[in-house]
Amino acid sequence: MNQRIITIAALGPDTGDMLTLGALSAMRGAKRLILRTAQHGVAALLESEGVAYETLDALYEACEDFDELCEAAADALIARAEEAGELCYAVSEPGSDATVRALAKALPEGMALRVVGGLTLSQAAACAVIPYGVNTENLRTITALSTDEIRVQADCPQVITEIDTKYIASDVKLWLSDLFEDEMTVYFVENAADGTAARPILLCDLDRQPHYDHRTAVLVPAVSVYERTRATYEDFVQVIGRLRGPGGCPWDRAQTHHTLRQYMIEEACEAAEVMDGDDPMKIADELGDVLLQVVLNAAIGAEHRDFTDRDVTSMAAHKMITRHEHVFGTARAKDAQAVTSVWENAKKKERGEQTALERVRDVAPSLPGLMRAQKVVRRQMQAQGTPVSREDALSQVITSAKAMEKAGAGERELGALLEACALLAHAMDLDAETALRAKTAARIADLAEESGKNC
Repeated sequence: MNQRIITIAALGPDTGDMLTLGALSAMRGAKRLILRTAQHGVAALLESEGVAYETLDALYEACEDFDELCEAAADALIARAEEAGELCYAVSEPGSDATVRALAKALPEGMALRVVGGLTLSQAAACAVIPYGVNTENLRTITALSTDEIRVQADCPQVITEIDTKYIASDVKLWLSDLFEDEMTVYFVENAADGTAARPILLCDLDRQPHYDHRTAVLVPAVSVYERTRATYEDFVQVIGRLRGPGGCPWDRAQTHHTLRQYMIEEACEAAEVMDGDDPMKIADELGDVLLQVVLNAAIGAEHRDFTDRDVTSMAAHKMITRHEHVFGTARAKDAQAVTSVWENAKKKERGEQTALERVRDVAPSLPGLMRAQKVVRRQMQAQGTPVSREDALSQVITSAKAMEKAGAGERELGALLEACALLAHAMDLDAETALRAKTAARIADLAEESGKNC
């Protein structure tokens, strides 16, 4: 049995002016031609040439939502292809058409797709800005309704298409404002399909234009990180690369993993400190200092061909995916306590079964003493399967405290008392380090208040 073919023909943006000869030939020679909609300039061209066609316009009224429309379109096209043996389905841009994707997924055995491509709205918009000297190499295309799923970038020119209402234009403006200044010049293309010239406007005016429809687009030029006040992760990597590169900063070029170790500890501690406050931008600032250490160490790793920042992000992402099996897999976790169990089971799968000694040896010696003590206690209890009750832990605290009363009691006995406190914190699901820091902060606050009264 011969394979039945459905040919997808690209109509291009709205008028017949950008229709390719290949797409026109496919439609002229089709046994059965179906347009997604007659609301396209090519329909008039086909009628003028006497080319018969059908449309799926009736489905728009019959379907309740877009997903149902796509499924119904795929079913209708497959049914008509089975009747005719061959079929040509014409849409504006096959690469971004949801009905084409639905059709590809629903194709039965013995049926295949062939796609005849064509010009796109983004290509037309790129041509419209050439007179302004805008570099459109490596052009990126985003549809306006997909901006909530994509983070804005600035290292390449980009076209945002299908800005068909003022409200969508406002959403696009806010999306772009995450990286670009309000006074930046962008290029508004009201109807690239008709060859309308682009108009330079300020980004802040994107949602103040007199007309929008499905052919409206905006082209945003690439802007160097050195010309912006806001930056992406990739921008930051570029900045560090320049500092470490020839002609960069002598201090940055001289650093190694070993020399940076103390700064990683300091920056992490400073970030932890401000997290107890209520200044969000201070937190962001200190987290930036921590990120600096991550990116700088990754740059050193890349220079020595040991690892790159992609290894860092890949390992972190993989760890989050595999250890959150209740989100990305089949495990179930109804509360935070259950999540801890899922996390620990995932770690066991990664590392294999570990003895209590192996697990506690994995605890970093560089952690603050009380924090490390509690983490060692927790891992030992988990590995041995011997939970401790609040009463038992409190009894150990009392015993250790009494040992401090003996003559000659010193660091050893004090260490035992602090470890018992760490055990009690674990039993009560509290954090000993945080508790001690809060108490110290309260003491300082009380002292400051008392000092103020005495002035």
